[in-house]
Amino acid sequence: MAERQTTARTDQQIVNQTNALAAKLYAIRGYEAPKGHKFWLATHPHEVEAWEGACEAQLMLTHTDVGDALSALTD
Repeated sequence: MAERQTTARTDQQIVNQTNALAAKLYAIRGYEAPKGHKFWLATHPHEVEAWEGACEAQLMLTHTDVGDALSALTD
């Protein structure tokens, strides 16, 4: 099991990191998203899958719920 991250991240940093991971997962499938693409707003199934995979990775590896960070930014 991964160790907990000891450095606090802002909600914006969490969302940005998760979005970058989603872009990487999307690229692994052979696709390329435009720079700055917001995967959390995606409707295309492959983009949604990339975002969900990135969120699951954050939860598993850093015990961070990206949905909470995203909600804090949109409130």
